[in-house]
This record gives sequence, C-alpha cells and structure tokens, in this order.
Amino acid sequence: MEKESYYLIILLVAFVICIGVFWFQFNNDVATFIILNETEVQENASFSGMLMDAYSQGVPNQTISFHKPGYQMGTIVVAQTDENGEFTIENAEYLPDAGKDNYYGDFTFAGHDKYQGCTYEGNVTVIPN
Repeated sequence: MEKESYYLIILLVAFVICIGVFWFQFNNDVATFIILNETEVQENASFSGMLMDAYSQGVPNQTISFHKPGYQMGTIVVAQTDENGEFTIENAEYLPDAGKDNYYGDFTFAGHDKYQGCTYEGNVTVIPN
C-alpha cells in the first residue's frame, strides 16, 4: 500500500472515533438546568420557565415538580414542558395566612433516560394585588 493510503485510513479511523465520542456525550447522561423568568410575580399572574440541557436546547415533554404557596412539606405539584422545553404556571396563588411561605419553590427535574436531574435553587415569591 502507498504511504497516502495509510494516512487516509488513520484519518478515517480518527474521524469515526471522534463522531462516536461526540454521539455518546450528546446522547447519554446530559446535564440539565432550569431557568425561570421571574423571582416575584403578582397574585393571579403567570410566570414561565424552561428546562434546558447542557447544549442550550430545550428538553421537551418532561415533568417539573414544585411546591405551591402554603403547601405542606411533601405536597408536590407538577408542570409539563412543551416541545421547546418551556413550562408555564398560570394564576399564581397568594394565601394571606401563609405568611413568608407565599412562594413557588423547589423546582425539580428528576432526570430521564439521557438527561441528568436538576433543581432550581431559588423561589418565585407571590405578591398580593
């Protein structure tokens, strides 16, 4: 075989290995994160968020769990992401007797197939009208 043929074979093998590594990283155990567009929201207003992967792509059709204002520990409410990875919480509740617990918090994605789970570290406080 000619010298150029060996170089071509080596380049071809290196290319296949690079494609395989990229495909594996992109399709297995991808990190995710949640972003929200508000930290405070008026009573009865809406706010939204997005579940994104490490490649800044929305993660579609996944469940986001969270606590609503005044809910007891262990009570979880869920929202579903759309085809773009976005979710919306409609009609934010304000409970006058909840005091400092008038917030939506503990936004969590448990992980699924190729995606790692994540938690949003902040809260969305509800302000009365």
